[in-house]
Amino acid sequence: MGPMVAPAGTKILSVLASLSGSVLFFIVSIILSGCLFVPGPALASGAKRFADRIIAPRGGEFVDLAGATIRNVSRGVIGVAVIQGLLTGVILIAFAVPLAGLLTFAALILCIIQIGPALVILPTIIWTWSSWELLPALLFTVLIVPVMLVDNVLRPILMSRGLDVPMLVILIGVLGGTLAYGLIGLFLGPVILSVFYELVIAWVKAGEEA
Repeated sequence: MGPMVAPAGTKILSVLASLSGSVLFFIVSIILSGCLFVPGPALASGAKRFADRIIAPRGGEFVDLAGATIRNVSRGVIGVAVIQGLLTGVILIAFAVPLAGLLTFAALILCIIQIGPALVILPTIIWTWSSWELLPALLFTVLIVPVMLVDNVLRPILMSRGLDVPMLVILIGVLGGTLAYGLIGLFLGPVILSVFYELVIAWVKAGEEA
């Protein structure tokens, strides 16, 4: 079995190593963001002036758009992921599910990378129905299934709030950025697509006015 198992094990380890590296970069970015929080307004003002010099007269608007997109993605992706992870953990602990902490952390990571907690919740539901009595298993299922689906309602509301960019553009940016660059691409993708979308719209309007 060695020649068959070794390649699969190597691939799994490489995927885990890549994911660990993405998580590490994500943590470092959060720390750097915290350090830049105090001088943030001054840096934003300088970025607007610099952008106006490069792509006048709408450079400042694009900087504002990038900031608003990052805020909305943070709310819609990280915020909803934290809510789902917290609710999942509370329910798992309340029902005394084994390894509740590890399962909660796995659900949180899956939510952040846009896979969703189903890979954790569905096997847990199957385990409860095979191990528990009918009433506890039914109650657990009734409580945990809405947690698995709540992101479908909250994420579109939070991510499109206050933006003129269509929700589909932001969603494609989130998914494409995550697949291409990991957790950092989670924010980089929608910002690039949102600014590109606004540039295309401005170019089309300029052509119509001409």
